[in-house]
This record gives sequence, structure tokens and C-alpha cells, in this order.
Amino acid sequence: MQLTNLTIRDILTQDAKLTFLVGAGSSVDAPSCQPAGRAMMDDIIRYTCSESEIENILKIEDLRFEQLIEIIQDGFDKELTIINYYDQCDKPNLQHFYLAEMIIKGHFVMTTNFDYLIEYALLELGVPKEEIKIIITKEDFEKYNSPEQLYNQGFKTLYKIHGSTRNLIKDQSTRNTLVTTIKAFGSNKEGLNIFQVEPFKRPLFNNISKDRTLVIMGYSGSDDFDVVPTLKILDKIKDVVWINFVYNDEGKERSYEIESDDEPIKTAEKVNQILYEIQRMNYADHVYRINVNTSRMINELIQDKSKISLENFSLSAKEWLENNIMIPNEFLKYYIPYRIYYEFDMYDDAMRCLQLVLQLAKDSEDQSWESNATYHIGQILLAKGNREEALKLFERSLEIENWLGNLEKKLIILNRLGGISEAMGDYSKAFARYETALFISKEINDLSAKALSLSNIGSIYQLRGRYQEAFNSYIEALKIEEQLGDLKNKAKILSKLGGIYFYIKNFQDALKWLEEALKVNELLGDFSEMAAQINNIGIIYKFIGNLPKAKEYYERSLNIAKQLGNQKGIAMSIESIGKVYLAQNDYETAITMLQEALIMNEKLGDLPGKLRIFSDIGMIYYKKGNYQESLERFENALLIQNKLGLGDHSDSATLKKNIATIKKKLNIT
Repeated sequence: MQLTNLTIRDILTQDAKLTFLVGAGSSVDAPSCQPAGRAMMDDIIRYTCSESEIENILKIEDLRFEQLIEIIQDGFDKELTIINYYDQCDKPNLQHFYLAEMIIKGHFVMTTNFDYLIEYALLELGVPKEEIKIIITKEDFEKYNSPEQLYNQGFKTLYKIHGSTRNLIKDQSTRNTLVTTIKAFGSNKEGLNIFQVEPFKRPLFNNISKDRTLVIMGYSGSDDFDVVPTLKILDKIKDVVWINFVYNDEGKERSYEIESDDEPIKTAEKVNQILYEIQRMNYADHVYRINVNTSRMINELIQDKSKISLENFSLSAKEWLENNIMIPNEFLKYYIPYRIYYEFDMYDDAMRCLQLVLQLAKDSEDQSWESNATYHIGQILLAKGNREEALKLFERSLEIENWLGNLEKKLIILNRLGGISEAMGDYSKAFARYETALFISKEINDLSAKALSLSNIGSIYQLRGRYQEAFNSYIEALKIEEQLGDLKNKAKILSKLGGIYFYIKNFQDALKWLEEALKVNELLGDFSEMAAQINNIGIIYKFIGNLPKAKEYYERSLNIAKQLGNQKGIAMSIESIGKVYLAQNDYETAITMLQEALIMNEKLGDLPGKLRIFSDIGMIYYKKGNYQESLERFENALLIQNKLGLGDHSDSATLKKNIATIKKKLNIT
């Protein structure tokens, strides 16, 4: 990370094309006085959780705002009334007026905030309502995904990535969109990017960032939610500028450029890690971190401060919650903490809360909560590897739901039971569970659940070698996913279809389906799945003898692994490329590549990887007639096999045979 002489004015020049991504930190200053994300979360936790769990939960630093809100919404606030707090403030601060000015001047602004403060600033600056467009709903994002075109038409546009409860300008409710979005982002435990969660936003992000400087402000970097993974895959940005708030900047900003050799900062603070990962993707010309007191900086940049209210917004979140949100019942006061603990694999704490819920349910003879607690205790046991006990609890929960007639919950439990039976190799029972789930999904007209059940049934058919029936199930599921617009699940099914054709050795059709899956994952920016598809395509090309094509795809997979910093993926790709050279009888290059992969596997502690490579290098030396080197590699491989408990495996017999053959050649008894 190199200190530079650049100032804010150098970066935000009059001629620059700027796109702003704005977070909650922009609304903290007076007169807005909105709580920062963490402060709001603390108030929500104190209001909704049992007294015995509050302090423990407050210590979870990585809990995200969207994550908490989704848990609250799922637990008891179905309409997300809790977000209405952000409707109360109508006093924009200097940062909002600055952003409004940027919009008026033709720069682009998108925000994850729920408040209407940038909208109020636009109105205060005299922009007529008919000239303002607020993009919130799916229809909005699909229709108005070209900011340049809208500006040329005379519109001042604000893009609200996470939405808000209403469109202030149109005075139109958008709560349904907000509920859907929060549910999707809140449950995003895997750290997916926005396009994997809501693919329809991809065209907007492409257009709003192309050949422009992306300025990120109002984020601490501690919330690694959907926006951060998204930043890593925007591939046509000019520069990335992260405005990093520093309370005492001594009246001057400090600018740092993140450079390609900055890998050591991976152990430093989160912002540096994020910026390094963005830089590593090689999609931006420059990546900067600006340490500055944002309030002081904006105060210098903005000219007219006359519109700022002299009266501060004074309604605290705590006060508003107490007056507007019903206090959760005793079940929820333990269930909400359970959900939070479970998200962070704090299974002992999660189990303690569920046991209390279960006891409350039995004491009050509340069978719905008894089933709920029983099911989730099963989830914890399953996560800890105790499938047998988990199975019993899921079956008990299903028994209660059968009695209650709750089809939605039965559907969830049946798919879970089917998954366990499948993992345990009991395909008949798994198939029966999945078929019952399919029947229920049709009965309640749940298309998403129907597609899942069909895909699960297809997997059982495939495992049994009944490929035509598997194909039919996958195709039916695929049609539903296309109807729903669920690209992530569509890609998974396309990949499964490719797998069927690979098993029946119809490699051309296998390639067709895998290439289609790859296209979808490229659209989603799902680099992990892209790497997997590319590697599988490389395997097929190697299998059919097209070694140059196989090498091309392995190198693509290697490039993605390097971008992601995935050391295991890098090692596997290098190993695969080495095997292509081996197949081409280029032994020297093959050994060089395989040795490089071997060193990486040594560092990673990947014994199966070391086993494969020792065996391959041993075979190369054998073909070269270098029996001593070959013997050493084969013996190393055999040691690893024994360490892994694979002494009785057929590969072990092959290794022992090879060793015996070499010893005979070397006259070793």
C-alpha cells in the first residue's frame, strides 16, 4: 500500500465521471442524526432478545444488519415494520446535499440505505418531482438500467439497491420489494454477490460503473455483505476510491494506492483486505484508500450550505421501537438468539436457546413451537455430524406437522429428510421423501419447491443409473427455474444435465450443457462455480484427447483461482496442466508443473493432492528409465495412502506392484 500525493480534488476532478456507492455512514452527521448500522442493530438486539443472551450477541462483531433484519422479519415482523424508523427523518445533512448536487451534475449515485434523505436533498435543491426517478423495484431496475440515457433525458436518478418502504417521489408503497430483497440478502451466509441473489440488477451495475471512477463512502468495511463481493467482479471500472472515515485527520486527507504486491496486508484491517481483493481481480486501473474525516471533506467541497436544517432529528431508535414494535413473546426472545448463534456456528449457545424454547412449548402445550424447536435442534445435530439423532428429530417434527396439517413445514422437513437419506445411501427412502415433497409442492402451488423436489428426484435417478428419467426430471425443473428467473438454480441444473451426458460418454452433449451453465455463472459473476465448470470442461476435452483445448480451459480455471486467491484451486489447476503435458509426453515440463503443485499441496496439508502427484511423477520417472527417482516417489505415495487408511484400496495394490517391479529392475530385495 503506497502513500501518494493525490488529494480528493485530484480524484474528484470536474472532468471525472463518477459513480457513488453510499452506505449508512453518510446519514450519521447532524441534522440527520441517523444511527450507524451497528448502533441500530444493538438497539434491535436489546429490544428483541432475551436478557440472558443480549451481551453475548452484542459481542458478535461480524453480524450484518441485513442478516439481523431478515431474522427479525422471519421470526415475527413479516411486513418489516421495523424499517419504518428510517421513514421518520426528513433532515438531510451536508453529505446528502453533496450527493444530490452530484446527481444534478450528471454523476451517478446508488445507495443501500433505506432512508429518503438524498431524495429530500434533491427536492430542497429545487429539482421538480417529475424530473426525479427513484429506482427500487425489479421493474424499475429492468426498465431504467441506463443512467446515461436517463440523464440525457433530463432525469435526476437515484438507485436504491436494497430498496425502501416506499418511493417518496411517487408516494408509492414498495414494501413488498424491500421484504423480498432483505430476505434474499439477509440469508446470504455464503457471501454471494448481488447478481447471484438478484440477477436483474446486473445490467444496471454494468452501465453505472463502466469506464467510471467508483467512489465508495459511508461503509466501514466490517460488513462483508453482498456489495463487497459485487465490487470484486465489476470488470470495466476506471478507478476504485474507498473513502475511509477517520475522525481526526488533522485537516488533511491521506491517499494510499493498493498495489499488486500488497498481499501481506491480508492480515491487516478489513478495508485493506477488501481493496487488495478488488485490486487482485485486475479490473480497475487504480484502487485507492483515502483516510479522511468525510464530514470535513464534504464541508470543503460543497458551496451552498443554506439548505441545512438548524434543528436536529432527535427520535432515537430505542424510543421508536418501544412505541411502534410489539415486544416479542418468550418463544421469540430465545428463538431470535438461536438464529443468530446458528448463523455463526455457535452451536452450544444455539442449542441452549432451543432447549428453552422446547421446554416452554411443552409447558404450554404449544405443538407448533414444539415442532419448530425439535426441527431446529435436529439442524444443529446435523451440522455437528450426528445424522442418526437428527433424523429422529426431523421425523418427530414431521409427525407433529402431519397432525397440525401444516403443508409448508412438511415440505421443508421432507426435503431435509430426503437429503439425509440420500447422504446415507438409502436411495429408496430418499426418493419416497422427495416424491411426497413434490406432491405437496403441487398441492400448495409452490413452484420453487416443486423445482427443488424435481431436481432432487433427478439426482436419485442419476445415482441409480436411470439417466433418461433423471434427464426428464432435470428438464422439468429447468423449465420452472427459467419461469421463475432463478439463474443460480438454473446453472446448477444445467451442470447436472452435463453430468448425465458425461456418465453415458456423450461428450458433445455434456460440453453443450456445461458451456450453457458456464454462461449463466458468468452472468451471475459466480467465480467459484465458473472455475468448477471450466475445470470440468477441461476434463472432458482431456478425456476425448483434445489436449490443447483441455490446457486452455485448465489455464482459464487457474486464472480465476489466482484472482480469487484460492490456493487449493491454484494447486489443482497447475496439477491438471501438468497432466496435460504428461499426456503430450513433455516429461520435463510436466515434472516442473507437478512439482510446483506438490509444493503448494505440502503447504496446504493436502494429502490426497500429494498422493496423486507423487504417483504421477513416479510414473514419469519410470517412463524416463530413472528407476531410483521413480521408486522414491511411489514409496512416498504408498506412505500417504497408508496414512489416509487406503491400504486396502485398489490403487494401493497398483502402487505396490509398481514398487515391486522397480525393485526387481534395481535388484533390490
